[in-house]
Amino acid sequence: MDLTTGDVVQGRIAEVRDFGAFVWLGNGQKGLIHISEISDEFVKDIREKVKPNQKVKIKILSVKEDGRIELSLKQAFELDYTRPPREEEREELAMPAPEMFAGEPPELNFNLEEELRRTNYDFDQMLKVFKRMSEENLVDLKRSVEAKRSGSKRKRKMRPRNRS
Repeated sequence: MDLTTGDVVQGRIAEVRDFGAFVWLGNGQKGLIHISEISDEFVKDIREKVKPNQKVKIKILSVKEDGRIELSLKQAFELDYTRPPREEEREELAMPAPEMFAGEPPELNFNLEEELRRTNYDFDQMLKVFKRMSEENLVDLKRSVEAKRSGSKRKRKMRPRNRS
């Protein structure tokens, strides 16, 4: 489905951020509704207006060359669909999609021991899972520490030399 400026289509809210909401357009493309395009009223908390996995009617404001798509919820409010959703799209949009969680951190499972016991792993398989999870945790910890270190570095001021 080629999207053009001015089209009014149906989408599904993928994720909500403080600055706006990302919307799946049903064709593998994702666009952004900026917080200023959510409602005619002042929006202090965007989460009061839209929720993840909510179906919305949106207007396409622009499709940029780099693939970014700007959307508007408030401008599509009284408009009719230029491309009505097909039946299979309606069903697809009603179901939670795995793409909805792309870019999000995975859910942490703190009941690992219980899960491993339920799946009847032998010791070697449990050790593999433990090693993999430990390595992932170490990588996350290292990234976190490096981010903190790089953010606190300040350039040292050069002192003028005393030439006597």
